[in-house]
Formats: sequence, structure tokens, C-alpha cells
Amino acid sequence: MKKRIVFLPVPDSFKKQYNKSGEAFPINPNIPIPVEVDEENQESALSELNMDMIISGMLRAIEEKQVKQRWIDYYSGFILFMRPDILEICQEEINRKN
Repeated sequence: MKKRIVFLPVPDSFKKQYNKSGEAFPINPNIPIPVEVDEENQESALSELNMDMIISGMLRAIEEKQVKQRWIDYYSGFILFMRPDILEICQEEINRKN
């Protein structure tokens, strides 16, 4: 299934995001949130929005350099804050595929 990135405005309810430790990440309402969705089921995917979709969208936006450098820095910080073990997860995935 083909995926695409959709950039969403930051909703009011998203002013802070908390990691598993209960720490808050300050959300910048001026930077849109990239979300990775299935191209064919975009509307239903957006109604089921979750953190994995946001992180996946941020990773793709960084990888494809679709955004400004300051957004890349912000997305990187957000990802590392929400998923501090992301590098280990990616390495495990690479090892699994090889």
C-alpha cells in the first residue's frame, strides 16, 4: 500500500505531549505535524491518529528532506523525547532484515 505524508496543524489539545516518564515536550504550534497515512485510506487513518503515525511521518519528512532545517531539528528532538530507544529499535529492524 502506498504511503504519503500529510501535514496537519497542531490542535489545541496537543499543546504538550508526555513521554512514558510523565515529562512534557513543549509543542511548537507554528510547526505542522507530519503524519504518514495510507494514500487510499487517508480519511479513516486520520480518524485513528496515533503517536506511531506521527513519529513515522516525522522520520519520513526528515529522510526525504521535505521540510525546513529548523523543522527537522524540532522533529528529531520530538522523536528522541517520545521514543528515546528509537535508535536501538531501528538497529534491531535493520539486523532483522539482514
